[in-house]
Amino acid sequence: MDDLEFRRRIMSDPKARDEALLQAIAKGDHHAKFADDVLNLDARIEQAMRVEVPDNLADKILFNQSSKKEANPPSLYKRSFAIAASVAFAIGILVGSFNLSPSLVPSAHASLADTAIQHVIAEQPFTSTLDEQVKSSQINTKLTPFSYQFSESFPYHVYYLNHCGFGDSNALHMVFQGEKDRVTLFITNVSSDHSLNFNEQKMSGTVTPIGQASMILVGSEDEDISKIAQRLTKIIKPVQ
Repeated sequence: MDDLEFRRRIMSDPKARDEALLQAIAKGDHHAKFADDVLNLDARIEQAMRVEVPDNLADKILFNQSSKKEANPPSLYKRSFAIAASVAFAIGILVGSFNLSPSLVPSAHASLADTAIQHVIAEQPFTSTLDEQVKSSQINTKLTPFSYQFSESFPYHVYYLNHCGFGDSNALHMVFQGEKDRVTLFITNVSSDHSLNFNEQKMSGTVTPIGQASMILVGSEDEDISKIAQRLTKIIKPVQ
């Protein structure tokens, strides 16, 4: 397990300790410290989100509402507003009692572009200095689960290549040299029905349909991502 994969798994589930993670922790003090730091942060967040609800809170609310009703019967508008406020308050109490963890974030509701941007931001500190000198043959091997391959040698220098979690799905995760700076590529079996260009968080990107899969590129705001997408789309083909 490489350093990037170790950090990604610990950040997604601070309490996870399977055999692969335990081996990685045992290999280096920096892994152990990172795992402990993330676990402690998760515990502090959980503690901060706990809200103690008084045992007699419901009785106090009901008594207060009953007293006001007897003294001055509210209008229909005021009654509706009071009900809405009570419901909102109850929801707030319930949400506060939950453990705030990554598993509660509904990634299924996020778009491909949003998922890609969040992924790049989270892992950029670790991928920005890597250079694994990835070969084109390795790229097609990693693409096998997605039933695609590049028909020609990949036209850019590749720094990093792996599989990763991508929302509710999986993806090929690649970092390569664009014309200006490093560019991140994801290929996932999540389909998209049309191409999309996006700009967010000082980054630009594209979502390009490739059959029943999608290719997502994210780079700096001054990178011509559309040009790169066009070039790669021409050489990526389904496995026959």
